[in-house]
Amino acid sequence: MTNASKVEALTRAVVGKKRAIRRLRRQGLIPGVVYGPDIEPLAIAIDRRILNKLLHEITESSLINLVVKDENGKEVLAHDVFIKNVQYDKVTDEVKHIDFYAPEKGHKMSIKIPLEIVGKAIGTEKGGILEVIHHELPVKTLPDVVLEKIEVDVTNLGLGESIHVRDLKLPEGMTPEIPEEEVIVTIAVPRGVEVEEAPAGEEEVEPEVIEKGKKEEEE
Repeated sequence: MTNASKVEALTRAVVGKKRAIRRLRRQGLIPGVVYGPDIEPLAIAIDRRILNKLLHEITESSLINLVVKDENGKEVLAHDVFIKNVQYDKVTDEVKHIDFYAPEKGHKMSIKIPLEIVGKAIGTEKGGILEVIHHELPVKTLPDVVLEKIEVDVTNLGLGESIHVRDLKLPEGMTPEIPEEEVIVTIAVPRGVEVEEAPAGEEEVEPEVIEKGKKEEEE
């Protein structure tokens, strides 16, 4: 896991009142909440500029070191968190609200990890088309093994071949939340492109067990 991004927030006394929320946003602050298995939900507010910068730099699987202070500058919470949900305005696309999840050590959580396709598939050089079915992988994971991304190497992928969830190498303590036979990426074969079949061996070799049996018969 990479180093956590550090973000400061303020406690928010007024919760649920639209007028107070609008006033908060006019001040350049975005309302939010942080919650988790071992902490009580805490209403917070974050500087819009800081939050927008953060959202451009990280993903849902990025670790954030969140420090929350009260109006007197006293620290009331310091915890590693992940972004759980972001609400955007349907018209302006600006952030309206954000939820942070504070995991507990040893307690599994659900999260989506980005999949990064690397390499140039040999199948595309033969006329195939690379099709990415999943751009992220939903997993159940321990917080200390969360990855920023999972690389999917397609270099050796030929025409008509696919990489499945079961082919991904995940750390211990992390399990996929979609079926293992689910296709992640495939090399589609366009009409008119032929898939070469592997040449049959010139001479079939009898299995070792049969060979052994023959030797025992001859002795």
